[in-house]
Amino acid sequence: MHNALLTCAWRRFVTWVAVHGKSLGLTGTLLGLATGTLVPTVGWAQSAEQPLPTLAQDRGVRTGEFTLYPSIGLMGHYDSNLFNGNTEEKGNEPIGARSLRILPKLSLSNDPNSNVSLGFSGIGDARIYFGGENAAVAAQQNVGGNVRLDITGGQRRTFSFTFFDNFSRSLRANNWETTQTFNRIANDVGARIEFHPGDIPERRPFNVAFTAAYAFDKFDEFESGNNSTVRTRMVGSWKFLPKTAAIIDASWDFRNYDNNDLATRNLAFSSKPFRGKFGLSGMLTKRISAQALAGWGLSAHEQGSAFNSYLASIGVGVRASESTRLFAGYDHDFVDSFLSNFADVHRFSGSLSQRFGQILDVTASFSTKIMTYGDLSGIKGNADIGGLTTCSFGKCRRDIALDGSLVANFELARLLSMNVGYTLRSLQTNFKVLSKKDSTILDVGAFTGHEIFANLVLRY
Repeated sequence: MHNALLTCAWRRFVTWVAVHGKSLGLTGTLLGLATGTLVPTVGWAQSAEQPLPTLAQDRGVRTGEFTLYPSIGLMGHYDSNLFNGNTEEKGNEPIGARSLRILPKLSLSNDPNSNVSLGFSGIGDARIYFGGENAAVAAQQNVGGNVRLDITGGQRRTFSFTFFDNFSRSLRANNWETTQTFNRIANDVGARIEFHPGDIPERRPFNVAFTAAYAFDKFDEFESGNNSTVRTRMVGSWKFLPKTAAIIDASWDFRNYDNNDLATRNLAFSSKPFRGKFGLSGMLTKRISAQALAGWGLSAHEQGSAFNSYLASIGVGVRASESTRLFAGYDHDFVDSFLSNFADVHRFSGSLSQRFGQILDVTASFSTKIMTYGDLSGIKGNADIGGLTTCSFGKCRRDIALDGSLVANFELARLLSMNVGYTLRSLQTNFKVLSKKDSTILDVGAFTGHEIFANLVLRY
């Protein structure tokens, strides 16, 4: 039965990644530190969203040519469903958990217009859980974080070169009530070369960037999920009108699992996903921005089903006033998925940001993902598990994932701020795993979780 539960947990873990992405979650969002991306900085925005200006600028500490920005956060956090349980699951009903999180942050940078610019940022995430006698909750107590380094030379020249490295330790509870976790370390290291003729970066009409990187994921306990990826990407922009640019974005990745355990059981296969998109980005009016991209994508898995369809990305941003921002978007893409190779994802999203004076920002956001999974026949599950097939009677598994958040950011004093908020995560699906012996429900795909948090940040 233990191996059966591991199979269930793994199936739902990869679903979680497909739905919610790989990140530090609230920690990264609240402290404003990206968890790493291969999207290069090109000569035109890669999104139609128009964010509010920073509510308050950090003072920083000058040390020669560099400025140091330290801060520390103390967060109280409650999760109503730590292990993504369901009342139908025997032995894995929803369990709430309270935690205290200590979030130190340090960033260092020099003048971005220097011949050689450097950017460094590091964030810590120490979690203390109050689980009482529940060993599974107490086992989530751990330390994670993220470190990012970017070094760019020749930013004001025709050619520039950037080296980047992004290391993270991500903390993630299992999808079953157990002391085992999905904690892992990940690293992205690579380089980017850009061609952008013109002396003034803001006025350059043309920009093209080539990126190559190597990334890996190493899990503390679930070694079957260890994988590595060689990533390549080309992004170009041509500003053919004062406020309108043509965009081209193409990527080709090579992903491999470190051992053959998943492939021998027909659970997951290596792939060479390709994506190519082309479109326009710019301002429709002084207050309305828009972006529309379309193209094609291939998941190119070694065996089993594979994605081969169109890609699309449409977004509209509105600066309704100096203190109000609106955004709505739609994306069609694909993601890797356990048990089915891929999920075809239609994502609808929106956000509203409102500023009240110079002391309060409130942001409400949501996203809905409709995910249709591929068919991976011949799955070699454990002997007591049935119902693993993702397609039956010509219809494939389909999930609806809902995510929402409401976050308020208060400026309490010159160097003191507070973030208070609520988040919702929910997966709606009829997918279940049943025992062959007595049709007992071993795992239910659907779950709903609520999170409430308050984070006090002292910065300089």
